[in-house]
Amino acid sequence: MQNKLIDFINRMASADSFDEKWNCLTDSLFDLGFNVVNYTVFPRPGSSENPQFIENFKNNWVEHYTAQEYGPEDALIPHVLNSDVPALMLSVDEQQPLKWSAKGMRLISEAKDAGMERAVGFSHKNSDGLIDGGIAIGTSLMSARDFRAFIENHIALLHAIYSIAYQNLHPECRQRTVGKSLRVSPRQYDLLMALWDGLSNKQIADRLRVSEVTVSFHLRELRKKIGCRQNREIIPRAYSLGLLGSLPKFIG
Repeated sequence: MQNKLIDFINRMASADSFDEKWNCLTDSLFDLGFNVVNYTVFPRPGSSENPQFIENFKNNWVEHYTAQEYGPEDALIPHVLNSDVPALMLSVDEQQPLKWSAKGMRLISEAKDAGMERAVGFSHKNSDGLIDGGIAIGTSLMSARDFRAFIENHIALLHAIYSIAYQNLHPECRQRTVGKSLRVSPRQYDLLMALWDGLSNKQIADRLRVSEVTVSFHLRELRKKIGCRQNREIIPRAYSLGLLGSLPKFIG
């Protein structure tokens, strides 16, 4: 198992794009018998309101999950928000370590039909110690007994993999999620990155090939969206929200 972690670290270090990093995570987990059930980002760190699901099963089960509003019924989410102990979910016909509502039990049943019978969930914490998302990985390849044994013996490995992936993936995940939730347009993000580069309004206008009046308009709209009054507050506020991730450009 140690070799798997070393291989994962090396592959992640050599990955350049977000897709390459994501594939590194999913491929490494697949080798261990797991799929990513969901990768959740909270637009506001420390709050589980309006979770955004970055990934789920490849058969589009995530759309069904969201449409059914399973988030509040998913015990994995509130558990990881309040505990450093991994949350375990078993299939509907096995003894559950967590308490579930009737709707939550339906979620488990449908997850089983979608190819995932057992799952383990972790939370993400930012540098301030606030939870800003979570990951759940699941499997249909292990019996309940084997699953519990694997978790007991290799939880440190899974934790290390998700922690490394979090450091590499989460800045862009938050960047995309927060930008979408705040409805920051691509043009406004271009302007934000120009501010990040320290450009003046005139320099921004020259870079974007627009007038300074247009720049002033976009700055005013951007201030409204991220909740600040003065231009000098934009960069600190955008950074705290997660709009300034690891990529140079937001893709909406």
